[in-house]
Amino acid sequence: MAKLFPTTLVGSYPQPDWLIDRKKLAGRFPPRVRAKELWRVGADWLDEAQDDATLIAIRDQECAGLDIITDGEQRRESYSNRFATALEGVDVDNPGTALDRSGHPNPVPRIVGKIRRNSRSRPAMYNSYARTRTAPSRSRCPAHSPCHSRRRTTSTRASKR
Repeated sequence: MAKLFPTTLVGSYPQPDWLIDRKKLAGRFPPRVRAKELWRVGADWLDEAQDDATLIAIRDQECAGLDIITDGEQRRESYSNRFATALEGVDVDNPGTALDRSGHPNPVPRIVGKIRRNSRSRPAMYNSYARTRTAPSRSRCPAHSPCHSRRRTTSTRASKR
């Protein structure tokens, strides 16, 4: 039976302090292009660190009992740049410039060709979550999570009563 009001996380899940430099992030407008200087983890380990932060966000949502799990958007510096800079037809190495809301120049993605989605526009972990999670989700989570098995046990006990 479907719930009348399934629960989910609205917005992004806070990135851990070990992953992103909050002082640098707070001292600027949201970046429209890659802002590698915001990450506290070096490029060689960034993907793995973001994977770890994503799993933590997913497990926290499972433990909270949310019905629809998200990836927490742990890989983004701002609400638009992760997607925009992952599209074909966007030159991420040579950004354009536009005025931000304060009237100052701000680097922005520069369109250089036909815009198309590519593999970078869908987080790599999404596919593994989709294979293992059966509950609705905007980004899937692994079934081996400790909270996942606890919820399953709880719901089994509740149905026997």
